[in-house]
Amino acid sequence: MAETETKRDYYEVLGVDRSATREQIKHAYRRLALQYHPDKNKDPAAAAKFRELAEAYAVLSDDTKRKEYDATGHVGVSERWSQDDLMRDFQFGDFFGGRFGDLSGMFGDLFGRRTRPGAGAARGVDLRYDLELTLEEAARGGEREIQITRSERCGPCGGSGAKAGTKPLFCQDCKGTGQKQEVKTKKDMRLVTLTTCARCRGRGQIVESPCPICQGNGYQFLPHTLKVKIPPGVDDGMMIRLAGQGEANANGGAPGDLLIRPHLRRHPLFERHGDDLYMVQSVTFPDAALGRKLRVAGLEGEALHVTVPAGTQNGTALRLNGKGMPKVGGRGNGDLFVVVEVRTPTDLTERERGLLQELAKLQQAQSREEAPPHTSQPYTQEA
Repeated sequence: MAETETKRDYYEVLGVDRSATREQIKHAYRRLALQYHPDKNKDPAAAAKFRELAEAYAVLSDDTKRKEYDATGHVGVSERWSQDDLMRDFQFGDFFGGRFGDLSGMFGDLFGRRTRPGAGAARGVDLRYDLELTLEEAARGGEREIQITRSERCGPCGGSGAKAGTKPLFCQDCKGTGQKQEVKTKKDMRLVTLTTCARCRGRGQIVESPCPICQGNGYQFLPHTLKVKIPPGVDDGMMIRLAGQGEANANGGAPGDLLIRPHLRRHPLFERHGDDLYMVQSVTFPDAALGRKLRVAGLEGEALHVTVPAGTQNGTALRLNGKGMPKVGGRGNGDLFVVVEVRTPTDLTERERGLLQELAKLQQAQSREEAPPHTSQPYTQEA
């Protein structure tokens, strides 16, 4: 089943309009973060509130992430960036001028420390898999096997990247942290920018004798066959999450997740709208005028009957309750709508043409009888 998590709108969290400028967003975050900072606010809920504020600011202060959020909401952001990704480019530093000490350390406690990959706390990268389904397969649900290729910790080197019998060396440039700090002071505010160490590329260690199997990366790409449970009624674009089936973290951290997005193929007969299905059924003009019972095929081929009432107009949708798609979660089914398409006869025989002309004359005569009498008003000219 897809994982769902209820989150408040980021603009609501910061108390700003969706049209707010970056400066307004920064001001709102600074004001609220001062109020809910755990070092100042001892309310047990303050830490969670502060974490929510920081996440909202990390997204809305970045033009790319904000654009994605505006277009797709929380789902789109969580698919493209993990929690670690959202906070990676956020310049924690001494954001509040030194009033609360080392913010970067405090954020490490709140979001999971990221001082260097070797610490092992960062998650692996999430993977995405596009799964094509027919409408029938989406309705039935069930189990499906998929094949993916993902990275695994290299067995011969144990994920260190170093050749057997050797060990990685401690990076002297970053002191093993994987990051370098640049401190600037401007208008009594210290800004600390963290950048990835160029020498060790953020690992905190240097591999002088790489493992021949993984070429020093610490992981291998291996094929995997996984079983996916598809919930009956799954719709195009929904997300199915397989926890822990994404990319491994070669440094010991938890693996990422596998995000499976179903895509439904176009059906030749049915069109889906939410849990409801629509189909077009052609009827002759006499059938639409006089009414009749039609036999139509359901999604799984079962025979269904629908009554076309006398006088049915073109485009009328006739409902068959509970004959649509299953609702995700087992809460019943949607409906099937049979849309009537009145077919205009062509290539008429002489008899058919004569009958239609007779019908037209009868209708014209009836229209004249039913028309209200014409009464003329005397013409008067205003002075």
